[in-house]
Amino acid sequence: MLALVPSGMVGTTVFAFLLIWAIILIHELGHYYAGRRITGIPRDEIKLVTPYLPRYVALRDGEEWVGPTRLQQYRSAYRRHDPDREHERRFAAAGDLIQAGVVAPIGLAVGIVVDPDVGVTILSASLLVFVVYAAIDAVGTLYRGNPSGDYSLLWTSTPALPITLALAFSSLHIVALTLLI
Repeated sequence: MLALVPSGMVGTTVFAFLLIWAIILIHELGHYYAGRRITGIPRDEIKLVTPYLPRYVALRDGEEWVGPTRLQQYRSAYRRHDPDREHERRFAAAGDLIQAGVVAPIGLAVGIVVDPDVGVTILSASLLVFVVYAAIDAVGTLYRGNPSGDYSLLWTSTPALPITLALAFSSLHIVALTLLI
């Protein structure tokens, strides 16, 4: 593998952590972008909480910032900006859409231009982040009895939407992986 990926256990672990950290940043920037540009949430009402892992997009609810783990309060803060829920699905799907639209082409390009193994690593890490987010959403939803993440929120509008999003996300990554392997 190329020298840009450190060798050894510590170097590989640090590289993997930074890669996943960057992918999660891209995912959350998708939500932030949709909130600002599509929903029209003012800059002082939305922020990307970083450098924590996991990162998240917080919304202002009065005097405090609310993260998506406090879903009812988060939804209430969101709906002040989108009372008809016209953009809610776009906001929820934007993380995966931007992640797939940015990370998959970068992974493929790096795999073609730099090193196929590095490209495969980038694409695999992106798929891993997707699977972990979806699993946390599913477990949280089953445990709490109400939507706890992007996919369960999309499911409440129509089950076809999160299924289509998951298939499109996975397919884009799998096609890129297939070209590199």
